[in-house]
Amino acid sequence: MINSISKIKEAYLWARNIVPMERRNVFVVYFFVLLATCLDNLNTATAFTLQANIQEVFKTDSSTASWVLSGYALTLGSFILVSGKISDIIGSHNFYLLGLLVLWICSLICACLPTTSIITLIVFRAFQGIGASALVPSTLALAANYFTGKYAKYLPAAVVSFIVALTGIFGIGMVLGGAFSETSIGYKSYFYFVFAYGLVINIILLFIIIPIEKTKEHENMKLKNIDFIGSALSIIGALLIILGLTEGGENWRKPKAYVPLIVGFFTFISSLLYERFYLKRFQQKNEHKDKSEDWRLQVELLYPPEIINIPNFLNLLIITGMYYSTFTMITAVGVQYYSLVEGDSPIIVAVKVLPFSIGLIFGALVYRPSYFNKLGLKRTFILSAIITLGTCIWFSRIDFRKNNSYWKFGFASMLLYGYGINMYFNIYIGVVVSNTPLHLQGVVNGIYQTCSQVLLSIGNALVPSIVGNIQLATTENAQLIIHNKLKTVLYVAMGFHVVILLIMIIFVKESKPKEEITAPISESDNIDIEKNVTNDQDLTNQQTNEKISDVCSEKEDEEHCNAICLGENESQSIDSMYEA
Repeated sequence: MINSISKIKEAYLWARNIVPMERRNVFVVYFFVLLATCLDNLNTATAFTLQANIQEVFKTDSSTASWVLSGYALTLGSFILVSGKISDIIGSHNFYLLGLLVLWICSLICACLPTTSIITLIVFRAFQGIGASALVPSTLALAANYFTGKYAKYLPAAVVSFIVALTGIFGIGMVLGGAFSETSIGYKSYFYFVFAYGLVINIILLFIIIPIEKTKEHENMKLKNIDFIGSALSIIGALLIILGLTEGGENWRKPKAYVPLIVGFFTFISSLLYERFYLKRFQQKNEHKDKSEDWRLQVELLYPPEIINIPNFLNLLIITGMYYSTFTMITAVGVQYYSLVEGDSPIIVAVKVLPFSIGLIFGALVYRPSYFNKLGLKRTFILSAIITLGTCIWFSRIDFRKNNSYWKFGFASMLLYGYGINMYFNIYIGVVVSNTPLHLQGVVNGIYQTCSQVLLSIGNALVPSIVGNIQLATTENAQLIIHNKLKTVLYVAMGFHVVILLIMIIFVKESKPKEEITAPISESDNIDIEKNVTNDQDLTNQQTNEKISDVCSEKEDEEHCNAICLGENESQSIDSMYEA
């Protein structure tokens, strides 16, 4: 066994060193990283339009079929925090390749499974979610490490590209899900596609990915020093919470819904208390001791205390999760409305809700840092909240009984809703990435993603809780019943948006743009600066000539040296030195 592992490691290192490091391009590498990261949201989006086909093939009900998505989301949300920490320790480039490997292997297994039992499919989708949990935290960590130093000016563009990749693929994924469901092998064709797609990119990145440069803090972190107790409590707590939320979609009164929620909540809180009030205090009390004396002194905290110093950390954590929740609710309403009320096919439904993704992509493409600098953090966030709240109200006016309802109340509202959400995400990701130390990028993004997945699950649970187990409406009365239930979901989403707006107004702290920090220069200041520049130039020329004269005095040909000092070429050189 040990020999097999060592051989695999040798083969891995051999493949990693085939392409010389000087031949690798950071932009090419990041492009392929984004292509693979798209699989995260692709696996979520396609499930919306693949679910009907899965339900038909396995001859099961909609609640059981929905677990093909829920199982993936369950493990993705539960493991993403710990994945972020591991990414910081073993290197985000290594962990990214490992996560991608797990993802496409599980996809191949899902495609090859017999259609006798859906349980096996759900299990391997859960394993696929564990692999996917490595992608997003590692991608943002790679962006922060790649685009630093001389490449720092490209970090905003890297963040925008990340947003475009994740959001753009969501709409494309829904269309692909509908298209794959129409093929002769149905949902299996999608899993074969993910297998081939992931395998090709994994091989390419194996040869060209650029290892991150480890900081001193990176070197001090060891995999064996992970807080395994805190990590286990966090994973189990998150698993139970998401499980309870998923089961609660059917009936909140059932023990299988509220018991996991209660136990999961206290389990997750215990992980925080264990680190904050036991491990951290123990380390502070015994900081004078040699770390080798006690294992508790060597443990790397899963929740580093430095994260609280990130500007608006807690506020953005809550707002980000609530945006995930509302986006999920409104997207689910759109899908169910056009499929169950209006009776559209999966492909048509996917095309109808595509404006959500188009708005997100458009917002990312037209975004410029200067917009944020002019408006400021707080006002930009408030504007985003107003746009999303207003468009949510607008979208709630859709009515199958009115002519051109989609074009009056659906298309434009979805487009602007996507744009409004993107206004927030462009700023939020940039603020978090730029203000987080390099050695904490993975764990911080893991914390944000964990919170987002939990609140996303809340959004997923609220929709079936409100609308119940609904079927395709065949009469106008049935259409009206579903119509009213889905409007209730939109009212809940509006409430979430009101809370988001209030948090932004009351709690988010302003961050001054760079232009405001720099004091304006008056005319008199300009005159003084020009005088100083002239004096500095004269002094620089004098000092340079003196140095050259000193060197020339040691030479035999003094006349030639004087000519150099007074020559035109040297004067030009001095001017160019000063300008530089």
